[in-house]
Amino acid sequence: MTSDSDTAILVVGHGTKSRHGIEQFNTVIDLLKDHTRFPVGQAFIEFAEPDIQNGVANLVALAKPKKIIVVPLLLLAAGHVKNDVPFGITKARVAYKKIIFHYARDLSITPALLDIVEDRALHPFSDMKPLVGLRSQPEFTLLVGRGSSDPDANSDLYKIARLLSERGRLGQVEPAFISLAKPGVPESLDKLRLLGANRITVAPYFLFTGTLLERIYSQSRAWQNSNPAISVQLAREMGPDPRIVELINQRVTETQTAESVMNCDMCIYRRPIQVHDHATSEDLMAVTHQH
Repeated sequence: MTSDSDTAILVVGHGTKSRHGIEQFNTVIDLLKDHTRFPVGQAFIEFAEPDIQNGVANLVALAKPKKIIVVPLLLLAAGHVKNDVPFGITKARVAYKKIIFHYARDLSITPALLDIVEDRALHPFSDMKPLVGLRSQPEFTLLVGRGSSDPDANSDLYKIARLLSERGRLGQVEPAFISLAKPGVPESLDKLRLLGANRITVAPYFLFTGTLLERIYSQSRAWQNSNPAISVQLAREMGPDPRIVELINQRVTETQTAESVMNCDMCIYRRPIQVHDHATSEDLMAVTHQH
């Protein structure tokens, strides 16, 4: 049996070629170190170092833990959460047979993340001069996710869009994807134009900046240049935020207490959000994909 003093946390991020994106991830790690009693290590799935095996090795050298809690700093349970991270953990178990590894949940759909996205969408930035008057709230919000070959993860973005719509602060929220899934950004903006939109906020459902985020902005700018009568505002990614650090700590606590929250994390029985009153297998193989 291990004690808290024998426990360490390994936070696994997606990874990016963007230096600023890595800096944002590192900022979250620094914030976490200030808000946990456990040693903290880090690793990435792709595009950055260290990978999971080297991240574990670094953490073992640093803290000599008997138990490592692996927390995927990922928004939705797609292929990385279901395959790549478990595969990395399996390899680490082989290399460190005396260490117990626990795999925490991804960040999932939570009120805290919806709060952050809503905050960013309500305070957009833009280098595009709006040609119609702006109000405090958008008529329509285009919520853009990464996209996945996993239909379950893609369906979660539709759920998130609906939950944000129900809150009533972002207008009608429509989902779109920038990679691996449809609808894409331009066709989704076309749909909103046909629905009569004059003001649209494009809100990325991303933790950190990177190539795909810049692609969202580039496609949005190109679309507005072709549709100058419609105001398109760009919201920022979630970025380092204390609420994300709190979520990481919640995931760590869940692995220790075996009290994971039910899938109905957002239902009215847990926390009302509507504006109206009524109401791992160890033999997993890593999968390859393209962006």
